[in-house]
Amino acid sequence: MRQQQGDPTNPFGKRGFWDRWNRFFYIFSGPAQVGVGVGKKEAPYVPPADPTCPLCGKLLADHRIERGTGNQATRLHCPE
Repeated sequence: MRQQQGDPTNPFGKRGFWDRWNRFFYIFSGPAQVGVGVGKKEAPYVPPADPTCPLCGKLLADHRIERGTGNQATRLHCPE
């Protein structure tokens, strides 16, 4: 089996029906439309100074966070 060289994120250059299909429709669709638009600037994200809990509305600093492992979920314990 031959290894593919070049950019691994490039969807073209592979063999098969779906590669030919995608290469044909790329002519009409073009690259993915991402971002806020041409010539527009978006302000960088600024996290809140005192984040609040989406469940109880109290400060997250008062909560206890129990981090999960590979097979356990992370748990958020709200103060009473």
